[in-house]
Amino acid sequence: MYLSIVRIMKKSIYFLLVIITATITITGCGTTKKFLIRDFEKPAKSYDRRAMNHIIRGAMADLVGDSEEALFEYHQAAELDTASPGIYVSLSENYYILNNPDLAIRMARKALRIDKTNLEALELLAASFEKKDDYINAMTIYEKIIQIKPNDIEYLYNLTSLQIINHRYKDAIKTYESLVNNGLRDFDFRMRIGLLFLQSRAFSQAEWIYKNILEDFPNEQTVYLALATTAKAQGDTTGALDWYKTGLLVNPRFKEIRSEMRMIVEEKKMWPEAISFYEKLVQKDTTNLGNKIQLGHFYLQNQDSLAAINHFLKMVDQHPLSERSYLALAAVQKVIKDTASVIETYKKALDQKSTFSVIRSRLRDIYVEKQNWQQALDLYSPLLGTDTTVVSGTIEIANINLQQGDTLRAIERCENLMPDHGDDWRLPVTLGRLYFMTGENLKALPLLKKARDLRNSIPHLWVLVGLAYIQLDSLDSAIDNFKAALVKFPDNPELYYYLGTTLVRQKKHSEAIEYFEQAVKLEPDNLQSILALAGAYDEILLHQKSEPLYKKLIKLNPNSPIILNNYAYHLSVRGVRLDEALEMVTRALEADPDNSPYLDTAGWIYFQKGLYDEAKTYIEKSLKLRSDSPEVLEHLGDVYDKMGEPDMAQLYWKKSLELDGARTHLLEKLDGTSR
Repeated sequence: MYLSIVRIMKKSIYFLLVIITATITITGCGTTKKFLIRDFEKPAKSYDRRAMNHIIRGAMADLVGDSEEALFEYHQAAELDTASPGIYVSLSENYYILNNPDLAIRMARKALRIDKTNLEALELLAASFEKKDDYINAMTIYEKIIQIKPNDIEYLYNLTSLQIINHRYKDAIKTYESLVNNGLRDFDFRMRIGLLFLQSRAFSQAEWIYKNILEDFPNEQTVYLALATTAKAQGDTTGALDWYKTGLLVNPRFKEIRSEMRMIVEEKKMWPEAISFYEKLVQKDTTNLGNKIQLGHFYLQNQDSLAAINHFLKMVDQHPLSERSYLALAAVQKVIKDTASVIETYKKALDQKSTFSVIRSRLRDIYVEKQNWQQALDLYSPLLGTDTTVVSGTIEIANINLQQGDTLRAIERCENLMPDHGDDWRLPVTLGRLYFMTGENLKALPLLKKARDLRNSIPHLWVLVGLAYIQLDSLDSAIDNFKAALVKFPDNPELYYYLGTTLVRQKKHSEAIEYFEQAVKLEPDNLQSILALAGAYDEILLHQKSEPLYKKLIKLNPNSPIILNNYAYHLSVRGVRLDEALEMVTRALEADPDNSPYLDTAGWIYFQKGLYDEAKTYIEKSLKLRSDSPEVLEHLGDVYDKMGEPDMAQLYWKKSLELDGARTHLLEKLDGTSR
């Protein structure tokens, strides 16, 4: 509706070209012709050369987007030439661009006092009224424009929109009819007019528009959806269903209509009506599997499992090479807990077509759940006979071996295939992960790197390589890997997270924060990333930043033991809200009573409360579960220090420092300054 800035600038460029041409002509012949800006076709009186110079400079400012400079020049021109409407149009345009609609209106009206039919001035006047939300005056201006150009589709469309906004519905319908009569075939434009009526709750007019569009576009799904939406907006569910049915009878493959209709049917539990309609659809188009599957589901939801099974059995007979048919039948058999029939259905499907990969994996899952390992393995044995399926078959068998607990056999299968199929990235990544799981990281790393290099477009392969470096304590190499990956995948939150965690291991918490923040920005509700960011803030004592993150975490998952523990420890370190912190860590310990960090947190809270006996009990229990924690050792030393046992305090502080030489603050404690 607003005057397009692009259109304004195009007009300015055209204006400049004409000015330059005119200037050359005038200078060349040495005469004094009248030159009216934007009004080139009209005869002129005497021409003011000084005004022309200001006009040229204004047009140049327009071209570079300097509206304020353009205004200055055009005002100078207007003082010298008060009879040129184009100068006032240019002033109006620039005031419009600078978001000053009142002055834009004044300048446009000055242009119109000189030339009542100046379309550019009228357009600017209407657009400026719109900018002020004065839709009545804008509509009035467009009515004048239509008198000048009665068959212009764009002007008619703008007028229709304004008439709807001003609730002049009868006038809007007439203007819409003029649009169509003048050749408006554009589907989207016409649908937008219908939407404006609908948004204004002019339901009968919206319905009339949509029906009019339907006459020209009977195969457009959107029109039926719009008509159904109009019915629903009036609370007419039956009417909406009728339009969905009409649309599906025109084209049974309208997926969105099927989905919308299903939502209403399920909400209202209108199973018999839906079954009756879909039976007609299936009779009309016997090749449409989607409608047949939906009909079977309606039978099932109507608690007629026998009808559903018979329907899908018939469907399998009619479409024996369709995997969807067997999957639909098996789904009903699962609902009635007939596992034996499910297995038979899957077997029958694989007999018909051995390439049904989904069915093969579903049958495998049943065998694995029942621990029928040999039957699961036998499912993939046929795939080992051809080069095209040998890798996928071997990987599946290796995964079954892994679920059996036979990791060595899984590794052996993949190793045997490497000489001939090592360039299939799936094989090295599978073997690399198997080595990774068994702790053979030196063997895992080159395989994972090979898989990454073969298929470097998969972000997770870069993650696996980075994790392998971390396991080998090659943190710099891990960081280089993650940074290289982020160049390729700058919007991958997983890579930012793992890069941050690697930097944390190097105790580069401030640098890690940058990456954790980016991970959280990309995935605002990812608990892992939020927790890592909060912990990094705590490490550099930015508690004012970590506190809101812990509150968000508790809101997202109030019963997570690790969140409860970390928030509790955060509060204990600050020495605030200790009762609340104790309650949280107690809940964490109820879920995991032998967790060393949780026990240490509880002990540290008691320490902060001055209850040193209780603190000692919890921290000693934590240390028994994890004797190599520098932090827990230091905490126990602090407890002994407060209990008046300096020798024991010194002992545990020394042990802590031996394990982590970066804890240099312990040197002061060992010198006795803490007491």
